[in-house]
Amino acid sequence: MHHDTFLQLLEQIRDASDETAICGALLRLGGRFGLTQVLCGIVPKPDIPTPAARAQILFNRWPEQWFLRYFDEGHVQRDPVIHRVLTSERGFRWSDAIAQAPSRAADHVFGAAREHGLAEGVAIPVFNADGARGSLSLGGARVDLKDTEIAMLEIAANLAVETATAVAGHRKTARDLGLTTREYDCLRWTADGKTDRDIADLLGLAVRTVEDHGASLRRKLDAVNRAHLVTRAFRSGLLR
Repeated sequence: MHHDTFLQLLEQIRDASDETAICGALLRLGGRFGLTQVLCGIVPKPDIPTPAARAQILFNRWPEQWFLRYFDEGHVQRDPVIHRVLTSERGFRWSDAIAQAPSRAADHVFGAAREHGLAEGVAIPVFNADGARGSLSLGGARVDLKDTEIAMLEIAANLAVETATAVAGHRKTARDLGLTTREYDCLRWTADGKTDRDIADLLGLAVRTVEDHGASLRRKLDAVNRAHLVTRAFRSGLLR
C-alpha cells in the first residue's frame, strides 16, 4: 500500500466521530486484504455473565448472528485467538493461533465462524486507557496478508481504540452536561460547519427541530451564537 494512502486512512480513523465511522475507516484499510468484518473489545474475565461481556465491546461490525452466538455459547472462553491475545504483544493470524493450540474446542469455534463468512483473520492485542487488555479482530472469507501488512494493521488498531475511547469520553461528558443524543449529534455537525438545513438532511430531522436543538445547546452551554457554542464545546471537552 502506498504510504500516503495509509496515512489518509489513519487520518480517517483518527477523525472518526462514532463507532460506525471507526469501523468504516478500519474496514476501508482491511478490505484491501480481504478483511471485511471487525470486532474490538476488552477481553472479559472468566465466568463473567454474557451481558457484562458484551458490554465490554468497544466497536463492532461482526455478522450479527455470529456475534450473538459467540457470546451466548461461551466461545470467548475457549477461543485460541483470545488465549493468544492474552500473552502476545504483536498481531497474528487466526490460523497461527489454531496451529499453536489445536483442540476440538478450537475446531468447533472456527467451524462455526466459517459458517458466517469468517474463514481467516488477524487479531491484534490492544489496551484501553486503564491498561485493560483487549482484542481487535479483523476477518473475512478470503484473506491475503503479509507480515508487513499485519504491522500496519497494528498501528491502525491502536489508533482506533484511542479514538473509540475518546468518543466514549465525549459522549459521557455530553450526558453529564445534560445533552441528549440528538443535541450532541447536532453539535458535532455544527462544529463541522454544517448549516441547520444540512444537519436536518443528515439526521433526517425537520429544520425547525434542528433549530430547537441549537437553541437548547446554546442555553445548556451558555453560548450566545454558533461560533461561541463550538468554542464552548471544545473547551468543555465535548469535541476534539
